[in-house]
Amino acid sequence: MRSVICRGSFTRYLLRGTKTVSKSEMMTAEDILAQLDKCAAEFTFPMLDNGYIYPGDVRLTIYRDNSDWLMVLECFGANPRTLGYASFQNCLHLFGSKLHRPPGTANEDFLFPVKSCPDHWIFEENFQWHVVKDAHAVTIRGQWVEFDLSPANLAREGIELLDGQLDAVAVMRSLLPEHRGLLLAWDEELAARNPHGLPVWLRLDEWHHPDVVRNELPSHSETFRMLADAVATGDKAKYRPTRAPNTHWKNWPDGGSL
Repeated sequence: MRSVICRGSFTRYLLRGTKTVSKSEMMTAEDILAQLDKCAAEFTFPMLDNGYIYPGDVRLTIYRDNSDWLMVLECFGANPRTLGYASFQNCLHLFGSKLHRPPGTANEDFLFPVKSCPDHWIFEENFQWHVVKDAHAVTIRGQWVEFDLSPANLAREGIELLDGQLDAVAVMRSLLPEHRGLLLAWDEELAARNPHGLPVWLRLDEWHHPDVVRNELPSHSETFRMLADAVATGDKAKYRPTRAPNTHWKNWPDGGSL
């Protein structure tokens, strides 16, 4: 008999002749945090004040059974370095015990749910970042969705114009939180990143996130220490946060500032 350890999947395969017996080993809390910390060091763990992305919304989904786990962390934001509707992007970060790819981010895990409405192009042609004054609707996953960029509505929602002009950030934040269900990943998109069919175990719409830009690692974070312990033990009661959530975009003013 010989054993092989597959890095990245943390799965042990025991081979007996021509028969293969697969035995997945649940990671410890320390193993989970080590994976998250490694991704943070490699800039593939979510940074909510990422200087290249204006933050919009987040969601964290954990899948788990008795032997394996998967964490999908979504960060929806506006990227000024892409053009037009592609600036609205949802980046899915994957972590887990048996992944189909290395943990962190991958090009195929960027989702672009916003499209132009027929005969209603919202962006100024020159830069495709600032929007025209009469912009009022986009298509999200085939659905016509209206938004309100009037000064009164922007003030009511606490949305400040970045340079005094209407832009993609104002559009994105005007769509939230009312339309977050359309903007974040749909079940089938999440299922495509969950090839082993693990069941949903826990979902968070807000939490206290570490400030990775300022070198706060996931292992320093109450949130992720508790989540790692909960996942490793299977006890959801281990997640009992004492710190107030900070994932709202207003808490990360440096996001997109580079």
